[in-house]
Amino acid sequence: MSSTAARRYANAFLETVIEEGKLEMAKDDMLTISSTLKSSKELRLFLNNRIINSAQKKAALESIFAKEVDKLTFNLIKLLLKKKREGLLMEITQNFQTLYNRHHGIIIASIYTASELSDKQSKALVKQLEKSTGKTIEINAHVDKDMIGGMMVRIDDTVIDGSVKFKLNQLKEKFTSAAVD
Repeated sequence: MSSTAARRYANAFLETVIEEGKLEMAKDDMLTISSTLKSSKELRLFLNNRIINSAQKKAALESIFAKEVDKLTFNLIKLLLKKKREGLLMEITQNFQTLYNRHHGIIIASIYTASELSDKQSKALVKQLEKSTGKTIEINAHVDKDMIGGMMVRIDDTVIDGSVKFKLNQLKEKFTSAAVD
């Protein structure tokens, strides 16, 4: 769950970069920041440590991001440091990506299968989901070794469960209720 402050910063940043005509640049910057933070647990702990002063955090973030991201993006980082909100940086990047996707009509679908999908299967699935939703679909495919077969698709709060386990449970309930009647 994302904090209200992180959503507000992400939204304000999105509006700013759209006004400045730098939306794609900002998306790339947010991906750079996100991947850097994801790959460094030490950096995340450093940013969330209240004992470390803002000057040290600013110096560290400057050395890491000042030449990697656009000035507009780095101004966001400096604002977060000034407001002592640097711990929200990861959440802001995630919220920004969600807002970016919404702005472009992109939906992320999480696909769970018992075995890896082939490229042909992935493309067919994306095509079918795009047809049914009317949106551009990007998939995050996951192999779930506990699945017997079939697949489960999750888009936001909607789950389409076509797994064999789910179908077997439906049959079991049907037979159980038929036996009782």
